[in-house]
Amino acid sequence: MYALVEAYNPAAVTNVMCRNTISVSWDGWLYDCDFNQMLDLKVASKIKHIKDYNEDILNDRNIIISQHCYGCTAGAGSSCQGTVA
Repeated sequence: MYALVEAYNPAAVTNVMCRNTISVSWDGWLYDCDFNQMLDLKVASKIKHIKDYNEDILNDRNIIISQHCYGCTAGAGSSCQGTVA
């Protein structure tokens, strides 16, 4: 973990998955990213399921972050869309 923290690149933050993509589980629950889905950290919004999808409300949410986020912001960055920085 320390290697990821020490490799933190603030430029990579602007393009990480959680800023422009929603992860949807097989049963319709919404997550900020695939990592949050694996940790069962649903979006911080009153809209938590695809059946209630509302882009305006979801765009206004706070993204749930934790230590695992360093994995996407280290070095050149990482996301489901490929290298981002």
